[in-house]
Amino acid sequence: MLNLLISVSLLVSPLRLEVGSHPGVVTREISVKNGDAYNEVTVSVYKGDWALSEEGKILYYPADSLSYSCSPWMSINPAEFLLAPGEVKDIRVTFEIPPESEGGYWSVIFFEGNPTEEEEWTPLVRLAGRVGITTYLEIAGTTFKEAEIKKMKLKKNGELELGVKNNGNIWIRPEIKHWVKRNGEEIFRDSLSPSVILPETERKYTLTFENIKILEGDEITARVDYGGDKILEGVKKAE
Repeated sequence: MLNLLISVSLLVSPLRLEVGSHPGVVTREISVKNGDAYNEVTVSVYKGDWALSEEGKILYYPADSLSYSCSPWMSINPAEFLLAPGEVKDIRVTFEIPPESEGGYWSVIFFEGNPTEEEEWTPLVRLAGRVGITTYLEIAGTTFKEAEIKKMKLKKNGELELGVKNNGNIWIRPEIKHWVKRNGEEIFRDSLSPSVILPETERKYTLTFENIKILEGDEITARVDYGGDKILEGVKKAE
C-alpha cells in the first residue's frame, strides 16, 4: 500500500508581532489562512517561550517558564477553530500588562494545523503543520540599550570570533561591519545582517574574510551599532 505524505499548509501574518505599550490592556490581531485549496483543517493556537543560544539558535520552552516571558499576560481568542479550504480567520491576542512592568518581554504564539479525520481511506496522509510567531512586548518609556564587545578571537582557520553582550533591558539588532587593514591600507570590508540579541545575553558571531588570508600584523576592526548612545569598536591585531 502506497501513502503519499503532505503537510498541512498554514499562512500566518504577521510573522513577527511587536507591541509597544504602557502597562494596561492592549490587543492585536493575527490572520491565519488555510493554504490548502481542497481540505479543511483544525487549528490550535497556544503560547510558548523561547530563547537564543550564543550561536543564535532558537530554543523553545513551555509557556511561563522564562523570567522575561510575556506568556502569563497573553490570552488568545479563539484558541481552536476550523478553517475551510482557502479560508482566512483573524484571531485576537490580548496583553494584560501589570503596572510595575518595565523593559522588554517576549514569547511565541504557535499555530498548529491538524487535518480532519477522513471518513474513507485515502492514499494521501496529511501531516500536522506548525508555525511559530515570535512576539515582542516593549513597555513604553522604561527601556534602555547598552552593549559591549566581550571577545575578539582570531581562530586558526583565519575567521574571527566576535562576542557581543546585551547589557540593556530590551532586545537589540546590531549592525556589524568589519574590515582589515594591512600596512595602513584597507584590503577588505564586509558586514553582517542584523540579528537579535536578547537582554542579558551574549551572541557569538563568526566574521569571515573572503578571498584574503590574514597575515601577521594585519589589523582587524569590528564596528557594532546597536542603536544605543554610542557605537562600539574593537580592534584585533593578527599575531
